[in-house]
Amino acid sequence: MALRDPVDRNMQRMEARRFATRCDGQVSLIERADTLREVARLATLINLPFSLSSDDTARDALRVVQMRAEDRARELIQEQLQHFVRSDKNQRENLKRTMRDAWANLTGPLGHLRTWAQSKLVAAEQQSD
Repeated sequence: MALRDPVDRNMQRMEARRFATRCDGQVSLIERADTLREVARLATLINLPFSLSSDDTARDALRVVQMRAEDRARELIQEQLQHFVRSDKNQRENLKRTMRDAWANLTGPLGHLRTWAQSKLVAAEQQSD
């Protein structure tokens, strides 16, 4: 019954727009992040309030944040792997350890990227041998 009240509906829309604007700012921060730790932190920093859980605008905005964080994390992992392939054979073990430490930061909505990154590393090792 509360949603039939025009004031409540307008307040809900205003909250959804405010949340979407906050998500847009978060996307901008994610695009500028240069480490996996920062991307993972920014991806989990924003949560959907319960009052907006049924609002499509708010859910779409949160989905955009998560998708952009995943894309940025994939970009950073690809950069790490390219650096690994171009590196000297003596440095590869140190780089592998460093990459695995960085991938340990992939938690929450980005946790599935750990296995993806590991498979890409195996492929890069086979390619460079």
